[in-house]
Amino acid sequence: MTKEDPAWVAYFAKSDIHYCVPGMNDVRVRRNLLAKRDIGKSLSFDLYPATSHRATSVAPVVILIHGGPISLDWTTTPRHWRAFQSVGELLAASGLNAVMFDHRFHQREETGAAIDDIEFMLAHIGANAAGLGVDGSRLCLWAFSRGGMFLARYLKDPPSALRCLVAFYAALDADKPELSLAYQVEASTGRLPPMLIAAAGLEDVPGFKNGLNRFVNAALSRNLPLDLMIHAGGRHGFDVFDDDERTRDILRRTIEFLQKHLER
Repeated sequence: MTKEDPAWVAYFAKSDIHYCVPGMNDVRVRRNLLAKRDIGKSLSFDLYPATSHRATSVAPVVILIHGGPISLDWTTTPRHWRAFQSVGELLAASGLNAVMFDHRFHQREETGAAIDDIEFMLAHIGANAAGLGVDGSRLCLWAFSRGGMFLARYLKDPPSALRCLVAFYAALDADKPELSLAYQVEASTGRLPPMLIAAAGLEDVPGFKNGLNRFVNAALSRNLPLDLMIHAGGRHGFDVFDDDERTRDILRRTIEFLQKHLER
């Protein structure tokens, strides 16, 4: 079963992640919010409002970046999959706002539209933070699978509001430098945001393991603030597929990482 196989998608669409905290069932999601573009089109997104947070001010935001390509023939999109909805609920119950939206990564060779969508969503959250009830000055991008390559842009020139980056079983290298996190770390001479990488030991997507190796070597050479966790027996999508203590430990430590870098 490949990551573009409808059966794989169907499992993600109906399955929660294998970690929960109190309060996840109480999250009241604000669905189908519209981010309007100047060109007359809009981008829909769901906001999972933080149900509690230790800070006295409004809570920071984690923007979730799905992978792909996402076929236009599929009947559901990642924003409606239980896998991503349960991540949003986990973040909200942990005191962090979560944003989930569908970017336009429909063909592997065509990434420009997805990059534009992510850039637009990041800007929209920052510019409309007060109306949304979030802190737009404390943001994180959390990417999954091939969505990881869209984080490369934020290693080259991270905005000041971007406090950290997270990538799960992600593409960390690519033929195009602008989509390669490894290349951007190697080439960077400026500030690099703290990162958390969670990788699957049983990764079967071609090129992903080599990309991880190149990225880690680059991170070591640049002294990048990096938290690296390997799920030795985990598959691609381990947070949904592998119901074990290592999965729960990785998700628990990811939340702690986000709280550390966003709640200060």
